[in-house]
Amino acid sequence: MQFFDHPKILLLIGILSIPVYVTLAKVFWGEKFESLEETIRFLFTPDFYSLLKGRFWNDWDATMKFNIFIFLCFGWVAAVTQLLARYVV
Repeated sequence: MQFFDHPKILLLIGILSIPVYVTLAKVFWGEKFESLEETIRFLFTPDFYSLLKGRFWNDWDATMKFNIFIFLCFGWVAAVTQLLARYVV
């Protein structure tokens, strides 16, 4: 993994990719981030409590949506840094 060899570029790409993060967030949570509050609430709610309240699948869906979003954000930064490290630097 060549992108770990260039931490400054990794950090720079992470900061410059904020518009990409916002675009991905709009894809997941709507134009005005309508369901982001619900996702954050379900993220901190224990699964057992959600199961007792009958909202387990809503909790699971919101948690998976957030995890995929985080994975895509980190993956984007790693992929761009890898391409730069391999072909430019």
